[in-house]
Amino acid sequence: MMFATPENAYYQPHSHHYHSPKHYHDDRASFSGRASTSHSSATQHAYPSMRRSQTLGSPHASGYEDANPWQHMAKTCAWVLEQQFAEMAEQNEETVRWIQQQQELDAMREQAIFRVVASGRRGWPAVEQMLYSDRHLLMEESARQRRRWMRDIELTIEDELRRLQAYRRESERSRAAYEKRKRVEEEQERARREREREALKLRRQAAEREAQQSYEARWAELSSTSESLGFRDVPWPMFSRPRKMEDITPARVTRFVLSPLQPGETRRDKVRNALRRWHPDRFGRILARVGEEERESVEEGVGIVVRCLNDLLERENQ
Repeated sequence: MMFATPENAYYQPHSHHYHSPKHYHDDRASFSGRASTSHSSATQHAYPSMRRSQTLGSPHASGYEDANPWQHMAKTCAWVLEQQFAEMAEQNEETVRWIQQQQELDAMREQAIFRVVASGRRGWPAVEQMLYSDRHLLMEESARQRRRWMRDIELTIEDELRRLQAYRRESERSRAAYEKRKRVEEEQERARREREREALKLRRQAAEREAQQSYEARWAELSSTSESLGFRDVPWPMFSRPRKMEDITPARVTRFVLSPLQPGETRRDKVRNALRRWHPDRFGRILARVGEEERESVEEGVGIVVRCLNDLLERENQ
């Protein structure tokens, strides 16, 4: 429960002209010669003062003994409530006293104005001075409220600016951290892809080197034996062994013949060496060892290889 205090009962536009307690003595002094009302009632309280005394059974009472802890707790709570009620009554008493003082002040003013009006124009300057004083106080209060309102607005704007600046700084830190993390991730991804490309390149080079070694070994074996041959037994100049005649293409032949894995030879020398092996006069003896069912496919494959090598040699001679 809350009670009105003298500080909260300030001047209201649609009520009596109440002043704060600090102006009471000044106003009363200005009307000391005119007012005839006794002030003895101001000393009487609206409520009798409640003196804090030692409650029976409280911790401060003499002869108190802690025989029963639950009874001790109940008596302590009762004592605390009694003290709180006493404080509330004192606050209410002070508020009522201040209201009575303001009412007496208003009565004094009304009596003074009545006497001035009854006596004619002689006391009118004092009434004007009193009204001017009231207007002046109202203007001062309005100015204080306006300044307080402007100060609250300025504080609110400053708080909002600080919040926005803090949000901007946090956003900048977050963006910088995100960009840094993104650069690190991109660099890691780039390095990973580079490692994969390098590993793939090494595996491809190893496979091509193995294919070339197998190619040379099969040519040597082919020249040293006289066994019958099939399409897949022919050492075709390709990194992957063809399964049928359509797998033999000029692009695959060119890539195998001009491979950089064979150092010490120029491109022209590589084409000439390959063309001597696949010349029809020399390869005719090998073709005779191929069975009838696959001889036509082998002849067509040999023709593709020879034409590709001739085209390469012409380009190298230009």
